[in-house]
Amino acid sequence: MWVKVNEEMRDLGTNMPSRHPQRIPIGALAPYEDRLLACLSFFRFKRKHTVQARHCLSMYLRQGEGRIRNEVGFYAKRMGMDTDEMIELIYEDPEKAETQIKQAFESDDNPLLMDEEDNLDECP
Repeated sequence: MWVKVNEEMRDLGTNMPSRHPQRIPIGALAPYEDRLLACLSFFRFKRKHTVQARHCLSMYLRQGEGRIRNEVGFYAKRMGMDTDEMIELIYEDPEKAETQIKQAFESDDNPLLMDEEDNLDECP
């Protein structure tokens, strides 16, 4: 069980800091997808919308696991890591992962675009 201590999550049994990142906030769905989710939750024992949303996201991630692991593996292999090591690095310290990926792949004439703010039009 985890508890918050001075803005840090700690394991109740060991008092060690959590290696889990902050929760990812997900905004509202588009109207069509929101209606689909409402129908799915209605036919699943009238689950709460939030519970069904979690189940749907989990299902999507499980279905896409192979594609996700292949993408992570592409970067991991070229950085001398295995896929699982890279997954844990991204999960535990995404800023460090981004820095290491950029160091491994980026050059002055070939910027690595990873953020939504990155703009292909600005590339030479």
